[in-house]
Amino acid sequence: MTRQDGSANQQSGVLNVSLSRRNLLRRAAAIGVAVPVGATLIAACDPEDSDSVEDPDPVDDEDLDDPEEDPVAEPDDEPEEDPIDDPADDGELLDDELDDTDLVEDDQQGGSLNVALIGDPPTLDIHQSTADIVSLITWHIYEPLFTWDEDYEIMPELASTHEVSDDGLTQTIELRDGVTFHNGDELTAEDVIASFERWTEISGLGADLSEVTDSVDDEGDGTIVFNLSEPFGAFATLLSRQSQGCAIYPASVLEASDLTGLDEYIGTGPYQFVEYVADQHIHVERFDDYTQPDSDEPSGYGGYKHQYLDEIYFIPVPDEAGRVAGLQAGDFHYLQDVSPDNFDTLDDDENIVAETVAPAAWSMLVLNTAEGIMADQTLRQAVLAALDHEEIAQAAYGDGFYIMDPAIMHEETAWHTTAGEEFYNQNDPGRAAELMEEAGYDGTPIRLATTQEYSYMYYTAVVTEQQLEDAGFEVDLEVYDWATLTEVREDPEQWDIFTTGNTFRVDPVMQPYVAGTSWPGWWDSEEKVELSNRLLTESDFDTRFEIFEEFQELFYEEVPIIKIADEATFNARSASIGGFTGQIQLAPAFWNMWLED
Repeated sequence: MTRQDGSANQQSGVLNVSLSRRNLLRRAAAIGVAVPVGATLIAACDPEDSDSVEDPDPVDDEDLDDPEEDPVAEPDDEPEEDPIDDPADDGELLDDELDDTDLVEDDQQGGSLNVALIGDPPTLDIHQSTADIVSLITWHIYEPLFTWDEDYEIMPELASTHEVSDDGLTQTIELRDGVTFHNGDELTAEDVIASFERWTEISGLGADLSEVTDSVDDEGDGTIVFNLSEPFGAFATLLSRQSQGCAIYPASVLEASDLTGLDEYIGTGPYQFVEYVADQHIHVERFDDYTQPDSDEPSGYGGYKHQYLDEIYFIPVPDEAGRVAGLQAGDFHYLQDVSPDNFDTLDDDENIVAETVAPAAWSMLVLNTAEGIMADQTLRQAVLAALDHEEIAQAAYGDGFYIMDPAIMHEETAWHTTAGEEFYNQNDPGRAAELMEEAGYDGTPIRLATTQEYSYMYYTAVVTEQQLEDAGFEVDLEVYDWATLTEVREDPEQWDIFTTGNTFRVDPVMQPYVAGTSWPGWWDSEEKVELSNRLLTESDFDTRFEIFEEFQELFYEEVPIIKIADEATFNARSASIGGFTGQIQLAPAFWNMWLED
């Protein structure tokens, strides 16, 4: 086992800074990595049909989303929806022209940004879902108490200060003065408390925090005191920006709403909701009375937010060819998801920027530990032993667009570890056969659920089916549309394995399958729960890291999920976008960006 920080070398040459294809080819040649393009990449999203401008029925998933989810915890789903210094180049940009984050003049303000989505979101209530598509849209409308700077350190958002008592049992937050909601009401402690209480009833992570919270008190003048029954080291982490995060809504809106959806979409963010027309667009526009954070400069997802754009249209375009054609025609400025198959075509267009940025997700197989044949741990170990992960990744992404890495936390975080790596990518059908015999496998088919809407998921499932059958398993491949799959996976009687993606998280407790037991798969062994609780409550990082290494080893022993590989995110956008930073691992934020003439 080795601990690695964000400066450690990755196991492949994929970078986390903006990178042209020519530089990618040069770098790949230097390290011996081929770059032909492959299938699709993760963009945890949950398209769902609706004929109304009202919020569609929310998908209550804690995906990885979705990954992202995920999978909105999820991937919801992607799955169940999150780049730092380039480990090989020590953070230096490879192309001088990519450093386009300098502030622009006021006369460059204006314009409509069109973002092509893979479909409709399942909800615009971020409390409901871990799907990346929900985060992508709604964090422009809502804000949390805390967010992340460019180095993925926690920084205040709606909070002004945060103090922790010496015994760790009292957490005191003071709100920023004069923050207003889109309806004109001023943010108060009442709004925060109402939002917190609702979020803890919906979110698994919120439930974890609620279990150790004895009371939440409004002390007046925007001061909120959380009284805990035991120290909780992940307090600010769980209240920060994330998929299915604790967005702060007006208490008045929550009074008119319920736990399944919002009556209105009102937040404090730099853009305000205008309308949602299903199958057409979600429209947001600049909030002219936005209250800027105390910081004078942008930093990551926090700090000053320049509202250069007049409005943003998020447009569902389920067909990838339609998204690509729309970008080429100038109808779209940014694509939520695009396959590496289109890399060469888009990179050759002078009006388009095509680049590879750091992995924002990893593909995975989720195993049903609650019911069916996969409830047998020995059989889950047999499935893990049988798989050739690299062959699956090549089919899903194509050479040069994936990284083989056993870690369940990305290398850009402080949590990267190779603990349990001896069980990763075993490609050992003989060992699988031994485990199948030990478990008394009787030929019952494995129900492998997937979708074609995310091609990486479909190709992952197809190759997995072939490899498992070669090892002696019977497999029934069941293909659903994505929205249906997110419903099917909630029922433990309907599946044994499903494909999805696990989106970037800054801290392991933000993963829905780490801190909770209600996410599909329902991993709830006694040792897992004990380690999760220690991760949540411990404050010292070094101690937490040791606990997490134990957790990752248990992950490979009990096999609730099988990680395939990191996906090297292929990003495509119009060259007319200025201010693009490449920090999209927690979903792109379109403030601080502008449109060139």
